[in-house]
Amino acid sequence: MLRSEIQKETGLTRKAIEYYEDKGLIHPQKSENGYRDYSTKDLEILKRYLYLENWE
Repeated sequence: MLRSEIQKETGLTRKAIEYYEDKGLIHPQKSENGYRDYSTKDLEILKRYLYLENWE
């Protein structure tokens, strides 16, 4: 799944997604053209993290 799809599903910005990637929270595969391919597991991790972050 492309970053634009992840952004649509989570409401996160490109920079926020890259931040979580840099921190090692998610691990998208990079294709030959440089695009990141996010797995459903990456999406689930981001959604779970957002849920916990907003839960108070």
